[in-house]
Amino acid sequence: MPDIHAAPQQAVDFLKAQRCDEIEHKAQRSLLTHLLATHALLVAWQRHEDIALAGLFHSIYGTSHFEPSCLDPTPENRSAVCGVIGPQAERLAFLFSTMDRNTFLDNPSARSVPSRLSPQHLTLENGDSQALCDILLANQLDHAIALKGADRPDKIAGKIAPYYDLIGGHLSQAAREAYAAATARPS
Repeated sequence: MPDIHAAPQQAVDFLKAQRCDEIEHKAQRSLLTHLLATHALLVAWQRHEDIALAGLFHSIYGTSHFEPSCLDPTPENRSAVCGVIGPQAERLAFLFSTMDRNTFLDNPSARSVPSRLSPQHLTLENGDSQALCDILLANQLDHAIALKGADRPDKIAGKIAPYYDLIGGHLSQAAREAYAAATARPS
């Protein structure tokens, strides 16, 4: 029986072709391992497939907190990514990768956010804020679990509570519940 949390093989193959499995990421893991874990969290939260796939590709163009990029966000590269995960998922991955994250965190409900790559502002459509916040929480939660261990809710909370404090009101119910479960002290 196939793993329902598994990413589509075409997407994994594309990420491997971009050498994401060779780029070192936090907790002595590859970037691909982190991307797969972020995707799995979003799938477990029953987020729309476009959001889960955007989570799988959330740093394909680098981010303001992770400099190496697997691809430059040229029109040709964006088109190639669209061909693998679809235009909506690519657009969300592009927004996540290229937005100035600190400005977004200051006001997650803003209708636009500065790009980290150009003087332009990126326009956010309805639903983008929640999708980006869920991807951000999945990203941070995976980092915290990889670095601190899933059995250390106090350490996980210490690492991601500052993010949650800024975006908690913009998260899906499933993401809020996942945060509560990951940071709950055992009774």
